[in-house]
Amino acid sequence: MNQLYQWGFHVNDQKVVDEVLSEWFTAGTLDNILTQWESKTQKKVEQASICVSTEVGELWNTSQIPHFNIFHQHGTNKSGSVCIAIGKHLKGSRIDLNIENTIIVDVDGLSETVRIIAIYWPAGQTRVLGELESYITKNTIITGDFNASVKEWGSTSADKRERILKEWVEKNNLCYIPSLSNSSKRSNRNIDLTFTNLGGTKGETLKMGTSDHWPIMITCENLVFDKNSIFPHVHWKAYEAILTLLQEFWQKEQIRGMPVDDWYMNYVRFLAALKNRLTQWKGKEKFRPALPPYLIQKLQEVKRVRNKYYRERKICIINEETRVLLRVLTCEVKIEIEKYKTGKWGEFLSKIQETNDNKEQAFWLYLSQIYKHRSLPFSKLDTVTAILTNENEIKDKLYRYYSEQFQTPNTDMPDPYEVQIDIEYLELMNKLALFNENVETINSVEIKKHISRLKPKKSCEFDAVSNYMIKRIPPGYINCLANCFNTWLKEYRYPDVWKLAKIITLNKLKAGVPRCEQTRPISLLATHSKLFEKIMLDRIRLWDKTNSLVPIEQSGFRPGCLLPTRVLSIYQEVKNNMTANIPTLAIYVDYQKAYDKV
Repeated sequence: MNQLYQWGFHVNDQKVVDEVLSEWFTAGTLDNILTQWESKTQKKVEQASICVSTEVGELWNTSQIPHFNIFHQHGTNKSGSVCIAIGKHLKGSRIDLNIENTIIVDVDGLSETVRIIAIYWPAGQTRVLGELESYITKNTIITGDFNASVKEWGSTSADKRERILKEWVEKNNLCYIPSLSNSSKRSNRNIDLTFTNLGGTKGETLKMGTSDHWPIMITCENLVFDKNSIFPHVHWKAYEAILTLLQEFWQKEQIRGMPVDDWYMNYVRFLAALKNRLTQWKGKEKFRPALPPYLIQKLQEVKRVRNKYYRERKICIINEETRVLLRVLTCEVKIEIEKYKTGKWGEFLSKIQETNDNKEQAFWLYLSQIYKHRSLPFSKLDTVTAILTNENEIKDKLYRYYSEQFQTPNTDMPDPYEVQIDIEYLELMNKLALFNENVETINSVEIKKHISRLKPKKSCEFDAVSNYMIKRIPPGYINCLANCFNTWLKEYRYPDVWKLAKIITLNKLKAGVPRCEQTRPISLLATHSKLFEKIMLDRIRLWDKTNSLVPIEQSGFRPGCLLPTRVLSIYQEVKNNMTANIPTLAIYVDYQKAYDKV
């Protein structure tokens, strides 16, 4: 704690670091603490997000549930009616339905839209369940008091509604969600039932409350809160402090003889687990006005006058003053908005000119971030013989396709060119086997140089480590990484974990269902492997430049040899030949894929 005080840490920051270090020193083993941090998730919401109440009667509006929006439908008697309460962190949309004791609400704000159908079916009354069939869609949950006893669904006996309910459930491909015990306090009947076509749904009877029914808690593991409304916040200051305080441990782990592959795997796992431990999910501001308050106030005034005008016109009252006022206000607001936009645009251009030396580059860089081209998402895949819509089937098909693409190519041995290439390859391998010179080792200064060149991206790669995390590791870890890199260099091998990649497929098409060859694979690699590759690339470039192996005509993928330069040189050569009346021959080769075929 004294060290944190010397670093100028706030008391709250010191508490966070102290809490994490206490977990580290009390976990017992490295695997225990990493597993604990990896399994750490956001604290669960203690209250239910959606509540369904039946038999609320005429008292439904006498009290309010804080932070909930209530939807109500009247019943056939004083004790009837149903209510659905939706938390204000979600959005509920009521579906028009004129059926007593029944209400339907669509809920948005979760990973998928869910339809809730609440029902109260009084005893002694008939009901046609077929009226609801047209309202049953994907991700529908039907719940309520059915006053029905079904032996298979937790009741000790059955009644005449058993057959009706079972046939209706089977016809609509619904599943009954069992609870832990019967819901009625006055009998052994289980009359509060839940049906759904949403997978991963479970029910639990809660022994609480003063009603004559036990409440039932319904949970679904396939539904999560929409991540577009929350964002992760990492305590980077604490992250960097803990890395610094624990770097001695990782140095000792390597000194005591732990194999470099095992050390590296634990080290990468530690970086990712610590970040997960220090991550908190916070809610986004759901609405941020694009206009200032005075313009919003004027727009509200226009809306008020417009509504008044159309209400009067609907009942055949033509008020010329209201019409003129609406027209004048609308014109004024349009002019004010245009002035505001022009002013903001001028302010933006002035800011760019004041804060950047290269004004043109800054301008286009800013616009490129706003108007960024994005590939269209796809939920279907064309296999020529069929259209796949299931996610697992699409994933398996793409996996098989790209696995075939990355296989070792079959060589045509009768081809003399293939034979010559094979002979030269074997000669090169024999020379390498007899090579006795020591490989130039990698030092920490070299690694630091390439770490400083990394873009500070917070997006994680295949190993759940980002550039932003690597740029914050203390010198002790860099020295250990240098030892790992040198070991792999001496053994002439590439770590197996670096040979794995997570492929994200992007759609090449602007419209329609893509085929496998019409998708673009983006491979997410281990972040540390890129450091190793950059170091090797620098050495290969130096060797190439010293021995003049690559001709000057080769453009692209080399510093100082841009592809536009080569295009301009070709253009100039063609132009010179045309001036001299000399024919020019050009051969263009287009590869279908870089690893595929011409």
